[in-house]
This record gives sequence, C-alpha cells and structure tokens, in this order.
Amino acid sequence: MGITRRAIIVGIAAAGLCCAGPAPRRDPQAPPLPTDLLAGLPFQVRSPRPPDWRQLAKPVPSLDRARRWGPLRDLRHADLSRADLKGRSRELLDAFFDSRTLWPGDLPPGFDPAGILEANRDPGLGLRALHERGITGTGVAAAIIDTPLLLDHEEYAGRLVFYDEINAWGEANFHGTLVASILAGRTCGVAPGATVFYLGCHNYRVHKERMVPDVRAYAAALEEILELNRRLPSERRIRVVSISAGWGPAVPGFRTMNRTVRRATAAGIFVVSANMFGAPGGGFWFWGLDRPATDDPNDPAVYRALPWRDWIGEVAVEESFPALYKRRLGRSRPPEFLLVPEGPKTVAHPHGRAEYGFYRRGGWSSVCPYIAGLYALACQVKPEITPGEFWRASLATGKWSPAPKDAESFSGRIVDPVRLVESLKRP
Repeated sequence: MGITRRAIIVGIAAAGLCCAGPAPRRDPQAPPLPTDLLAGLPFQVRSPRPPDWRQLAKPVPSLDRARRWGPLRDLRHADLSRADLKGRSRELLDAFFDSRTLWPGDLPPGFDPAGILEANRDPGLGLRALHERGITGTGVAAAIIDTPLLLDHEEYAGRLVFYDEINAWGEANFHGTLVASILAGRTCGVAPGATVFYLGCHNYRVHKERMVPDVRAYAAALEEILELNRRLPSERRIRVVSISAGWGPAVPGFRTMNRTVRRATAAGIFVVSANMFGAPGGGFWFWGLDRPATDDPNDPAVYRALPWRDWIGEVAVEESFPALYKRRLGRSRPPEFLLVPEGPKTVAHPHGRAEYGFYRRGGWSSVCPYIAGLYALACQVKPEITPGEFWRASLATGKWSPAPKDAESFSGRIVDPVRLVESLKRP
C-alpha cells in the first residue's frame, strides 16, 4: 500500500525476507460465511475499534518539531495551538492534517484548514456532475482488500454489506478508510452508489517483531471473493476488486497471487492493483496526477503527472517491485498511460464515524480505488463492459498530457469521467 515514500505500497515498516511459514487462511474460529449469501447480508466477522491516537495529541511547540511523513509534515491529531506558523503557509499546504488537528488563532494568509478539508472532498474531474445525473455505481458490487476497517464511518457505512478478515488483527487503520472512501464514499467517493464487499487483510506478517512483506493472504482474500461470487446471483456478483498494493518476485506469494489474479480475471472480475501492467494483452499502465491543494479539482489544467522519482519512489522499500516495474516498462513501451488523480484528498479517518483527514499525497494507494470506482460507474452505464473495453475507452476520451519530468518517455491521457461515461452510453 502506498501513501508516501514511508507508507509504501506494500504497507510495511521494515524489509527483510525470511522463511515463509504457513500460508494465511481465514480464522477457523470466525463465524462461517452464509450459505445463502444474499440472505446473510450484511455480514461482519467483527468490528475493529478506532485507533487510540491520544499519544499523538501532544503540544507541538513549532512546525519544525512536528512529525514527518517522508518529506512532508504529518500534523494529524497534533496540537499546534501555541505554535508560531507565520510565513509557513507553503509547508502547511503540503502537510497532512485532520479534523482533530488543533491550530493557533493566527494562521498564515492562504492557509484555511477547514476550507481545504471541505474543498478536497470533491473527487474532481466532473464526477459530482455525473453523480447528480444518477451515475453513481448503483447496482454494481465492488470489493476491497485492505487493512482493518472502521465499519460505521458515515462515508461508506450505508454501502458496506460484507466485512471479513484474513491475516488481520487489531484496530481500524487509516489506510482502509482512505481506500473505501475514495471508491465509494458518500461525499468523496468516485462511485458513492456502489455496494462494497471488504476483506480486511495485511500484506505482511510479523516475524521476530519485524513486519515482513507477504502477499499470500491477499491471494487467500481474492480466493474468498471468487467464492462469494459463486454464491451470488449473476446480476449481483462482484465486478471489480481494488487492491492498493503491489508485489515483486522476492515477496512470498508472488506466483500464487499472480495465478489467483488470472483466475479472477477469467471469472469476469477486474482486479485493480499496482501490478496491472502484467495483465493479459499488454497490461494496464497508469500514473498518478498531482495538483496544489487550493486548486480546483475539476480543472484538468491544474494537474501534473508526478515525476518518476516521486511515483516509483513510493514503492522503494519493497525492492523487487520497482525493479520488476522498470523491466516491464522497458519491455512493453506502452504508447499511453492513463493519468489518474492521486492527491490531494480529504477522506474518512478511522478515529470516529464523522472524522476526516487531509492527505496531500495519496500515491498508488489512492489511484487504485479511483480506477475501481470509475469501472463501477462504467458497469452501471454498460453492464456488459470488459476491463479492456473500459481501458481503451478511458484513454480514447482522456485529455492528452506530456510525460512527467525525469520519467521514461511516454505520453498520457488524463482521465475524463464525463466523456468516458458519455462514450459508453452511445449505441
């Protein structure tokens, strides 16, 4: 999973591989899945508690003493009420913060945290106009494989019909709430009408007090989604799965996960992940778009493709993935990338059902659920659509954009949800 360089795509704090150990499976002590799945919905194996962030809510005497998230300031839950922030607006506009951050009375000009939180709920690029027309993903089932989730957050609680866990434990995590709200959030989601099946799952295991990447649990979670579809009527089956993660050849479960993705694809499920470049037929190549936090999220002109070092650098800890990505990129030489907003975004936060956080950068983590949400919209408009048709239509209707600075030479198309939907509605 990846928010920034430090919260990387594999969601681990330390690298280092060792013996694989037993493959993760669903807890045999958990309640069994309903035989009649529709009759058994909503299903919840447990309800993860909100995280205790009281230790973070300490007075911060100055911005220079604040926590960092890679190169950016992490001001979530921070008490800055006595800090002197004069002349620091640029740094503040590039910071992470949330609805519980305490600010001083004297804020620098151009920095309005309440306004930023509100404005960046908008998923942008005309999506809210589509929602007003009833294009919300209604009638489409989507699945998410991600960290333990706060189930009752107001952004998605009404659309969450299934929650199970494989290799998951502990409290709700911010990454899950971010992903769920981008895909199907009531105010910040791409497809706010979609039905959500959620598999809480960590893509690492703990070995000798270290977190070690391992995607075998993801493969088991994807297998469960295949089983769920076997129990659902054809018109209610899961059409797309969002996995905000990638896996390289050095990670346990690499081959197993790839095989399971191929099986899911053959069963009609669009698996959206960082590894989509390996999809049959040449792969699906995408790239993240950034913009200033105060610019209009609906104006494609304010977006810029991330530089190579910022995009691929966010997966640097799991060393085998970037190497694999570069190899495949050099071999495939895709003519065009689909360019998708990665930040900034205001999303649900796990410490309360009405709490929100502002993430200046979202990386691969926010792009994957955005794409999955777009596919849900496409499925509502054209139920027989395939992933390949969706991708071709997304590129054909997108706005051309030059290659990002210091990247491999390519061109890209900024996704245009309105034009995409209109093209799919044509006979």
